[in-house]
Amino acid sequence: MSASGKLNLIWFRDEQPARRLRLRPAWIRVASYLLVLVTLCAAGGAYASYQLWRRAQQMQNERRENEKRLSETLLKLERLQNIEKLLQTTDQGELSQLLAGLGVETQAARSQAASKSAKDSKDSKDPKDTAKNGGVDREKPAGFDLADILGKVDLSQVGVENFRAKVDAKTVSYAFDLSNLMPQALSGNGQLLAVTRSGGVLPVSTGKDDLGFSIQRFKQVSSQAPLPPGVEPGNLFGFRMVITNASGKTIFSETYPFAQTP
Repeated sequence: MSASGKLNLIWFRDEQPARRLRLRPAWIRVASYLLVLVTLCAAGGAYASYQLWRRAQQMQNERRENEKRLSETLLKLERLQNIEKLLQTTDQGELSQLLAGLGVETQAARSQAASKSAKDSKDSKDPKDTAKNGGVDREKPAGFDLADILGKVDLSQVGVENFRAKVDAKTVSYAFDLSNLMPQALSGNGQLLAVTRSGGVLPVSTGKDDLGFSIQRFKQVSSQAPLPPGVEPGNLFGFRMVITNASGKTIFSETYPFAQTP
């Protein structure tokens, strides 16, 4: 340090004259403070960038959640509109089938159940009378599994709602709402089975593309097909819908009892 209070920096290089730089101590302090300030600014910028990135991620998650809720709301609204249109129809058979699928028992169904119960009670015989007449009461034939007829499979990948069917002498007209419960598009195929009162399960010959699907959100299915050979409308218990994915795995299966109307 010189007598004037300045710092003398002297450096040498080979074959060159010596050089000297005189600095005041205040400049060194300013440079040190500036370095600390730059470091603090960099740290603050990094923290602010992280906070902005985290907030942007939260906003994206909220946007995706809102889009999902909006999609579900639109799907429910579309289903309600379809139900409203169906309720306005004058076809009592189709309306009874819809109410049966929703678990609502109509007055006609209750009357029919009561008359059937009274008829069964009337036709039942005392065991002594049966033995006296030499007859034997017939039991329901074995050989089928109720789980194959009434069991339900639901992997929460598709939803089948508002299933309804109308049967005449030779054909069955069916319709239902098929919804995709997965976040991505889903494709697969369906099979309609006729379930008889004796426990038989027979495939219905539907069209090639009637039950095939590749949906993003929702699809309305409506078609008709001939009844299986040998199946009478009065012998039908209901219809079973089986949905498989593209690999052939069953992702949905349920039996819908056929609504009998007087």
